[in-house]
Amino acid sequence: MRETFRAMLVLVAVLFFGAAEFCSGRNTSFSCIEREREALLKFKLCFHDPSHMLSSWKGNDCCEWRGVDCEKKSGYVASLHLRGSISDQLYWYEQPQLYLMDNVEEVVSSLLKLSYLEHLDLSNNNFNGNLIPPSFGLMKQLRYLNLSNVQFKGRIPSELGNLTRLHVLDLSQYYYGTYTVNDDIQWISCLSSLQRLDMSGVNLSHVSSNLFQVLGMLPMLSWLSLSDCSLKNCHLPSPNHPFNFTLLGNMRHLDLSTNFFQGPTPIFLQNMTSLIFLYLSSNQLSGNIPNSIGQLSKLEIIYLFNNQLSGSIPDSIGQLSKLEIIYLFNNQLSGSIPDSIGQLSKLEIIYLFNNQLNGSIPDSIGQLSKLEIIYLFNNQLSGSIPYSIGQLSKLEIIYISNNELSGGIPDSIGQLSKLKIIYLFNNQLSGSIPDSIGQLSKLEIIYISNNELSGGIPDSIGQLSKLESIYLSNNQLSGSIPDSIGQLSKLELIDISNNELSGGIPDSIGQLSKLESIYLSHNQLSGSIPDSIGQLSKLESIYLSNNQLSGGIPDSIGQLSKLESIYLSHNQLSGSIPDSIRQLSKLESIDLSSNQFGTRFPEWHQLQKTIRMVDLSNTSILGPLPKNIGHMMPMLQGLYLANNLMNGSVPKSLCNLKNLEALDLSNNMLSRNIPKSLCNSKHLIFLDLSNNMLSGSIPNCWRNDQSFKFIVLSSNNLSGLFPSTMTRLSSLGELYLNNNSLHGELHVTLKNFTSLVVLDLGENKFSGNLTSIIGGEFSNHSLKVLRLRKNLISGYIPLELCFLSQLQILDLANNNLTGMIPPCFGKFSIMVNATQLSHDMVHKYWDQDPSMVLLEERYFVNWDLEPLMEVVKGRYLEYIRTTLRLEISIDLSSNNLIGSIPEELIFLKDLHNLNLSWNHLSGKIPAKIGQMENLESLDFSKNDLSGMIPNSMSNLTKLSYLNLSYNNLSGPIPTGYQLQTLEDPTMYAGNPQLCGVPLLKKCSNDTLSPTITNFKGNDEGALKRMLFYIVVMLGFATGFWGVVGTLFFMKNWRYTYFQWVDNVQHWILMVITLKVTRFKKMFNGDRDDQ
Repeated sequence: MRETFRAMLVLVAVLFFGAAEFCSGRNTSFSCIEREREALLKFKLCFHDPSHMLSSWKGNDCCEWRGVDCEKKSGYVASLHLRGSISDQLYWYEQPQLYLMDNVEEVVSSLLKLSYLEHLDLSNNNFNGNLIPPSFGLMKQLRYLNLSNVQFKGRIPSELGNLTRLHVLDLSQYYYGTYTVNDDIQWISCLSSLQRLDMSGVNLSHVSSNLFQVLGMLPMLSWLSLSDCSLKNCHLPSPNHPFNFTLLGNMRHLDLSTNFFQGPTPIFLQNMTSLIFLYLSSNQLSGNIPNSIGQLSKLEIIYLFNNQLSGSIPDSIGQLSKLEIIYLFNNQLSGSIPDSIGQLSKLEIIYLFNNQLNGSIPDSIGQLSKLEIIYLFNNQLSGSIPYSIGQLSKLEIIYISNNELSGGIPDSIGQLSKLKIIYLFNNQLSGSIPDSIGQLSKLEIIYISNNELSGGIPDSIGQLSKLESIYLSNNQLSGSIPDSIGQLSKLELIDISNNELSGGIPDSIGQLSKLESIYLSHNQLSGSIPDSIGQLSKLESIYLSNNQLSGGIPDSIGQLSKLESIYLSHNQLSGSIPDSIRQLSKLESIDLSSNQFGTRFPEWHQLQKTIRMVDLSNTSILGPLPKNIGHMMPMLQGLYLANNLMNGSVPKSLCNLKNLEALDLSNNMLSRNIPKSLCNSKHLIFLDLSNNMLSGSIPNCWRNDQSFKFIVLSSNNLSGLFPSTMTRLSSLGELYLNNNSLHGELHVTLKNFTSLVVLDLGENKFSGNLTSIIGGEFSNHSLKVLRLRKNLISGYIPLELCFLSQLQILDLANNNLTGMIPPCFGKFSIMVNATQLSHDMVHKYWDQDPSMVLLEERYFVNWDLEPLMEVVKGRYLEYIRTTLRLEISIDLSSNNLIGSIPEELIFLKDLHNLNLSWNHLSGKIPAKIGQMENLESLDFSKNDLSGMIPNSMSNLTKLSYLNLSYNNLSGPIPTGYQLQTLEDPTMYAGNPQLCGVPLLKKCSNDTLSPTITNFKGNDEGALKRMLFYIVVMLGFATGFWGVVGTLFFMKNWRYTYFQWVDNVQHWILMVITLKVTRFKKMFNGDRDDQ
């Protein structure tokens, strides 16, 4: 009894003091175990720690160290949280926290001394490509193991199957993909407690097809990620591979994205009724999205993007009442968006872009009260934007560009109080911009370019205090720019170009202190450029071209210290170009072309060290170019001074511009010689000195290391021979030397110009023959235009010319060519089939280097402005390059060609212009000429052609010019179709044997021409001729055998017939003899009289 009482007193005392200790807040747990502290310090020594993650690992109590958690009572280390921090997901591998410096076995050895360790996270560190030590399998107490993104390499050891207490195993390698697994993965089935398995990025391509059979042996597995594992259909569950479908019922997270699965969406998904997250993106799945997807009632996230899914979105998707995110973009889905989508009351993000969806946006979309982001761009959606969209009170981003939406922007859009971004560009939206847009107080970007919006820009736009970018270009907006735009204090970019805006640029624009780019070009803005523009201290680009602005350029423009680009072309600006431009130390490009400055070349160029492009074309600049221009702007790449009144010579200092790539001095009054220093310009690509008064010879100093692609020296007073060194320019694409006084025998060989597309040597005095120019037999040449008209070239047309299969324009007119037209002309492939033409007639000669984009834009403008003269429809026509690339023509007129017109020419079905006039061609017009169905102009005048005009000519339905005058044509003029619209009788003049409309000479009854009703090629004509020949042959056979057959079988008749023939023969002989005798007597009598 006494011992019992004493025991009770001890118990009470223990409870009392324990409670007192608890209430006093004293720590009753044990401190760090010394043995484990030493193991951790040894672990630390294995790593280089530049980010000092382990800097706190010092002192006696390791339980206080960063990343170390201990058991409260025992003091044993239970968890190591040593995940490397990821400051930037794209560049995490540049800043891992720990770098392995020692043998990886030493790391595991130290960890094995932590006998109670259950949680180990070493992810996002650098183990320098070592193998995963099999000794990890000895840490059997682990419940959590994360070795993701640690740069281990090689095979995953099967010893990991010994970790039977594991709940989580993460071996993912999202950035390196260096793990592999052998055929046998049976060790995974030993992880009976495993709930979460992530092997993303591990190469499982060699794993046997029983992968899911093994996974089915993990009864607690609910989270599975096998993304980017090189899996194929053979790895999926199938009737041939028994599978524990209980696993499917437990699965909550399934990620099989970025593999090689093909065919329909796996059917086993319909059994995953507990699934919350489904990731099947970036495979090759095809077919329809199964209607059974609606059975996955717990689904919150679905990723099926980057596949080849087709068909419509099933209506059953509306049954996924818990769905929050749906990604179906980059597929081939068609049909309309189901109306049932409005039932997804928890939907926050919907991505359906880059599909082929059509129909209208369902009105039920307004029921998605939690929707924050909607991406529907790059589809074929039509109809109007539903008014119900205004009910999406949480919507932040709306992206429905590149569709076929029509109608107006609903006024209800103003109710979207959280909206930050609007992308509606490239649609067919019409009407005005609703005034309610001013209520979107959080709006940052509005992008509604390339629509059909009209009306004015609402004044309420000034209320959008957070607006950073405005894109309203390529619409039909009118009215003036509202003065309230100056209230947009955060505006950085405004683009309202290509509209119909009028009035002036508001002075309030100077209040936009953060504005960096302003695009107002291609409108009808008038008035002067406001002086307040000088207040835009952050402005980098200003585009005001193609308006009606007048007055001068404000001097305040020199205050824009960050300005890089000025585009003020095609206005009515006048006065002097302000000298303050020299203060713009960052200026790279200035385009003031097509204005009315009328001054000398500005002096501010002397201080522009950064400028790359100057365009002062068509600005009435007077006087000579500064002689030192080549020393003042060392970075200059493009100089455009065309269409001015500049005189003097081309400065020799231009060769000092080492970066110069484009030089256009055309249409001025420059004189004297072309400086030889241009031969030193290594990077010059585009040179245009045309339409000046340059004289002397072309320098003969060109080198093969030069970059020339376009040289235009036409319409000057140049003389001398063709420069032989020019053939060294292997990159040359277009050469224009026409309309000069160049002479001598041509020895230029096309073989040397391997990249040449256009060669124009017309209107000179070159002699020689075509054989020396063509230079032998070759094929696949890129030449498209060969123009040698109005020279002194003689000889015949060589057959080698036919090997220029890409020719579109062949102009050899006004020369002394002889011989016949080669029949092989019918093989010019572009003329036979113009569908072979590329989008651009001429190659793009430089790569899309960002530093050349600006030059490229300016270059093509100048290229289009340089015309090429061609005789079409009886008169000279100018073709700029945008139209020339569509012209297909042959002109051999005004030569001494003989022979007939080759029948093979009829194969040139896409030829537009054919001129063979003023030659000595004979024979008939090809009977099947009607097959040249795209012929628009045809001139055979002043030849020796004979015979009838073929009836097939009536099939030339596009013919608008015809000249057959002064030949020897006869018979009736065909009628019907296009020929009835050509009523000028002079096109048949000089053919006295022709008759019929439109000539006054009527045809007689036996020569009347039938009206052509339906003639294609030789179908009906050939049939009639065949019937005629058959009837004649039958008649001949009947008559012949009727007589001969009778004589053959009737002997008496045969004797009588031949006796009669003999009598007739004797009678004829006697008559002839008498006549001859009488004639001789008369002849002799006459001689005697003389």
